[in-house]
Amino acid sequence: MEKIWCGEARMKYPKQWLVMVNLEDEPKTNKVIGDVYLVTPNKDEAYDKVMELGESMGRTIVFEGFNDTPQIGGFELCRQ
Repeated sequence: MEKIWCGEARMKYPKQWLVMVNLEDEPKTNKVIGDVYLVTPNKDEAYDKVMELGESMGRTIVFEGFNDTPQIGGFELCRQ
């Protein structure tokens, strides 16, 4: 696995849920880097995987890739 900055991973996998493992703080840039372990469109699958891994893969995080869907009051607007 290749180390990647969390912000870069967020842009690389839009509208997908990411599980990143082996997180480290990069001292030069104050950014968090880690390995992308899982990319999935399913939020529950991502959270289940983190629970399954526990602490076996170091620090872990789950987050959604960049989502440019317009929102009003927390609701996504769907264009049809």
